[in-house]
Amino acid sequence: MRLRFAKGPVWRASRAAVRRRKVQTFVIGLVVALSAMSAVLGLGLLQASNGPFEQAFRQQHGAHAVVAFDGAKTTAQQLAATAHATGVASAAGPFESAQVSVQMGPNRGGLTELTVVGRPRPGPGDVDRVHLWRGRWPSAPGEIVLNAPGGEPLPGPPGRDVATITGPGLPTFTVVGYAYSVSQTADAWVAPAQMSALHPDHLQMLYRFAHAGSDAEVKADVASATAGLPSGTLTGFQSWRTSRAEMLAKLESLLPMVIAFGVLALAVAVLIVLNVVSGAVVSGYKDIGVYKTIGFTPRQVVRVYVATMAVPAVAGTVIGLPIGAVLAGPLMEKAFSSLGGQPGISLSALAACLIGVPLLVALSAYVPAGRAAGMSAISAISAGSAPKRGRGLKVQRKLAGSRLPRPVSMGLGLPFARPARSALTFAAVLLGVTTVVFANGLARTLSDASRASDRVGAVAIDIGHDQAKPVTLDPAALEQAMRGVAGVDGVAPQAGAMVGVAGMTSEVNVQFYGGDSAKMGWTMLKGHWLDGPHQIVAPARFLNLHHLAIGQTLTVESDGRTAKGVIVGEDITGGDSMFYADWSTLRQLSPGRQADGFEVHAAAGTDRQALAAELRALDPAWDVTVRDYGDPNVGLRVFAAVITVILSLVAALGVFNTVLLTTRERRRDLGMLKSVGMTPRQVVGMIVTSMGLLGVLGGIAGLPLGYGLHALIVSVSAKAQGIDLAPSMVHVYTVPLLAWMFLAGVGIAVLGALVPARSAARASISEVLRSE
Repeated sequence: MRLRFAKGPVWRASRAAVRRRKVQTFVIGLVVALSAMSAVLGLGLLQASNGPFEQAFRQQHGAHAVVAFDGAKTTAQQLAATAHATGVASAAGPFESAQVSVQMGPNRGGLTELTVVGRPRPGPGDVDRVHLWRGRWPSAPGEIVLNAPGGEPLPGPPGRDVATITGPGLPTFTVVGYAYSVSQTADAWVAPAQMSALHPDHLQMLYRFAHAGSDAEVKADVASATAGLPSGTLTGFQSWRTSRAEMLAKLESLLPMVIAFGVLALAVAVLIVLNVVSGAVVSGYKDIGVYKTIGFTPRQVVRVYVATMAVPAVAGTVIGLPIGAVLAGPLMEKAFSSLGGQPGISLSALAACLIGVPLLVALSAYVPAGRAAGMSAISAISAGSAPKRGRGLKVQRKLAGSRLPRPVSMGLGLPFARPARSALTFAAVLLGVTTVVFANGLARTLSDASRASDRVGAVAIDIGHDQAKPVTLDPAALEQAMRGVAGVDGVAPQAGAMVGVAGMTSEVNVQFYGGDSAKMGWTMLKGHWLDGPHQIVAPARFLNLHHLAIGQTLTVESDGRTAKGVIVGEDITGGDSMFYADWSTLRQLSPGRQADGFEVHAAAGTDRQALAAELRALDPAWDVTVRDYGDPNVGLRVFAAVITVILSLVAALGVFNTVLLTTRERRRDLGMLKSVGMTPRQVVGMIVTSMGLLGVLGGIAGLPLGYGLHALIVSVSAKAQGIDLAPSMVHVYTVPLLAWMFLAGVGIAVLGALVPARSAARASISEVLRSE
């Protein structure tokens, strides 16, 4: 059967068509390759956005329960035996663990609490298979690995002197790597032999259970596994569902954007394939008529065209899929950095695209080929020579009677001759413009929100107290001394405390500010910053979570003392369990309390490094750090830019193919026009004008569509995070920017039309007419 097909007329005709139309075959293969890239990116994004935590948890073989035990009341052998308890599917440990106070490198502020675990490098099949994404695992004394997702700022590159960790009574550790545990089993890891120097205070076990779908099941499983241990051995545990809730809270703002780009990528891929393949078949109607005159049956005609399109379809898919998968790797890492990144496109997504893209090409060829196969030979030849009479005739006559230059009027009428093809081309340009508008607005919103939240440019230097060093200047004396240093334009003392708030069940972190705090770059969404006694400014997340509003009074309690403060402003900076209060409130709650640190605002043009050196010289016991404003959204902006470039390129190729088919269909008309005096430049102008019209229409429709998509995604993301955004962060489009993006539609159309238009203009009259 296969041999007969290989030697039969269908195979010979399809092979001859591929050889005869090399340019068309190449263009279709290129379009399919880019469409496969776009499809695999879109499908991968949609798949990754469906249960992202569960995917990361499954890949790392995450722990359903991270359990802490009192090492003084049990032994390692007893804990190891719990791995075989009823309901335990697998376990890791016991590992020694210690809670330590450390300083993250020189001049990096005060002490930080870390949970450090002594563990050998996890291997395949181990519970909590930590993802080591940079550097190496610690293997010698004085080495440590920090737990951090790939998108977070790091204290320094592995192995450098600046990336050191130390603390009171602790050795100095060099950071040799960065890893990520989706189960959040530790803040850092060291070699097991190193733990004796850290004075471990408990033992850790990691469990996976056969049934752990709810918190109640996890709690029951932990109780069952530890039932045989001495009383009081279990000191606490963390369920995987707690880690899941924390991670998903970070991703809620990301998922709408990822889904939007995924849908756009898939839509562009489908539209371009439909446009290119169906257009190629329609332009070959004349050949279909010839096949029928020499005896081909309708079924054989359909097979010829499906086989002809199968060659570039398979080649393009095989080339485009691996390229798309390679591009998807870093893009997915950036998009899902809060989960430690994603490993790339799944095998199921690749398989779906490997089957789906050629199937879409075959379907796009089958439908028009089947319709043409039902025509008579004469009808097919006539349909292939030129569009049906009457199509767009009224529009073309009206344009011919206008005062427009003849190449322009004729070009404006061309799209109406093939309305279906023009509609698909218009849709491709429309989606390209929509993507440009959406991605550009999203990048500006993310950038503005990030700058406002981090107070970029306002705080030049942070000053904290190193508790391991004796103080020469107390906070009041240091503040006075700093104000006398040239280049210092403002100093804001700062102190923090956990306090109780009337009506709330958990403590709230309050940051108290004094001095020149108004100069520290606070972006107020409503109300104003602290400018008087007993005032409170709260982040939008805090107000939305607790259903509070400006003007309400909060009663704050600390160490038996109470104070009241009025909410006077809503700020974009901060989380859902903290707010800011003025210095008078701190004095009422804790008389005599001094500043824990300072924020310094530098005068314009001041060298921040030189200023930091001068402030450091005032008292070496105070840590002086130049604030590093990292951009947490740079990865997302790169992600959006790459997707936009790919989709715009695919749309431009769709236009390229449309012009290629149009010039091929109308080569006799073009020859006649050139014979009566139309110059090559006028031919190019006519063809580019025809696609420019679709670009203009795509721009007109794409602007409001992209604008509306941006407004929707930003609104959904802000609501998911529980924040409010300033109007300037939402309405990011200016008239010049909108004009530029409108021209993007025209640019996509003109860019795609220019090359085939120039090729058609260079063809000689005799060559064109002889080919007819």
